[in-house]
Amino acid sequence: MLESMVAKNGNGVSINKEAIGQTDFEMKEKMIKLENEDKKQDAQRHIAWVAISAMCVYPLLSLVIPDSKLDTWGSMSDMIFLSQASIVGMFFGAQAYMSKK
Repeated sequence: MLESMVAKNGNGVSINKEAIGQTDFEMKEKMIKLENEDKKQDAQRHIAWVAISAMCVYPLLSLVIPDSKLDTWGSMSDMIFLSQASIVGMFFGAQAYMSKK
């Protein structure tokens, strides 16, 4: 059984096929983790840009809102800006934290 796990290459050097397979598997696993981390960072970046865009567009929309609805629109703006700024702040905070890690 041990001889089946160890083979000799052309130079007479012993190679453990299981160890090579494990290394290959570990390497594939690391690549998958890296790809997933990259996709996660892209999604977070996209969310932050959407939040920043919404913060810029929201005040401009008040120009086309009828005067009768401006009171409601104004009361919603506090919560919208707070939530959007929280998203952007968490994104930049996480980026700063991860760059120091």
